[in-house]
Amino acid sequence: MRGKTDTNAGLVPLLNLLLIVAWAQGGRDYARVNWLFFLPIASLCVYIIFFTATSDITSDYASALNVAQLFFVASATILLRHHQPELRQIGQNKVTAEMSFYERLKWAVSLLLTPRGVGWSFEPTDHLPPKPNSSRLRFIFTQLKWIAFYALMFDVVSMFIRANPCFGTGGPSLAAFGWVWRSTSWLYILVAYAPMSLLYASLSIASVGLGFSKPHHWPHLFGTPRDAYTLRNCWGRVWHQMLRKLLTVHSNVAATTLDLPRNTFTTYFKLCLSFFISGLIHYAGDYMLYQNWSGRSMEFFLLQAVGITLEDAVVGIAKTLGYTTKTPLTKLLGFCWVFAWFTFCLPLWLDPNLHAGTGDQGVNLSIILGIWKGDWTPKRAPVTV
Repeated sequence: MRGKTDTNAGLVPLLNLLLIVAWAQGGRDYARVNWLFFLPIASLCVYIIFFTATSDITSDYASALNVAQLFFVASATILLRHHQPELRQIGQNKVTAEMSFYERLKWAVSLLLTPRGVGWSFEPTDHLPPKPNSSRLRFIFTQLKWIAFYALMFDVVSMFIRANPCFGTGGPSLAAFGWVWRSTSWLYILVAYAPMSLLYASLSIASVGLGFSKPHHWPHLFGTPRDAYTLRNCWGRVWHQMLRKLLTVHSNVAATTLDLPRNTFTTYFKLCLSFFISGLIHYAGDYMLYQNWSGRSMEFFLLQAVGITLEDAVVGIAKTLGYTTKTPLTKLLGFCWVFAWFTFCLPLWLDPNLHAGTGDQGVNLSIILGIWKGDWTPKRAPVTV
């Protein structure tokens, strides 16, 4: 047992249930005491992250990220619900307060299952990939092809990771052998991208196939890599946008509470606060992983705000010099900049996690090696340093 007590598997479902009931209750007129729901939700979040653990560190890390995200979702939608427009589904004809409790429960479940806001009034249309407009059958067939692609990607990348001693428990730093070796930290992005996309595609097939939703409710989880020529695009378009709503609400409320004017300073204040909250969410994962405060997620995510600020300054200078049009050359320079930036800063974040063992746990199945060599569950070679 790594924590003070073993994690109870029923606590996270209980958190989700409390959140659903809170939203359903909060849809009523004069639901002035709805904030009381936040107290047990916050208490459960703190208890799970800081007082429990299991023997599976990878599962603990993912669980803590989920729980910390739910904490800020609850804060944004319960404590701060009066500081934002009413949450409505696109095409919703009835005011939420006029719905029956059962209708509000269905409404709340739909909200919980849509962290990016697809199909809701807060949908970040300009920051999402195009929506599918195909038939159900064609959509399912297309998603099955994507699942095969993501599974193949995960298998191939995992083979490289198992061959890289820097990804092993107690291995050398990703920054130990120069920039070429350091650039292998990009493998982590791919090995995170593939399973998240695979799970999302699987859920989309189940939801559309059972008639719970339509294909246009399921744009790709990640944006196109062709837009990844700036850090701002990487975080605002290419990477998943599941935290956008909660980050935007908290940063906007903070700026309003401090009575900050609408100017450049406020824009970057909200940028820094958003990455600070994202850092807190990931720092919760660090704590549950290490069972101490030695994680470096906060440094990594605050560094992203610094990088975007510097990037905006350079782009602004370029515009004053007359370089206002995006060309293949400027995009190429942008891709080089993004590659160099993440090659520099990813090891700062990943080294402690990998050395704690996250690179050696999780899914350990290889279809490729299984068919090729009969090695269906390959193991990493022992690290010797």
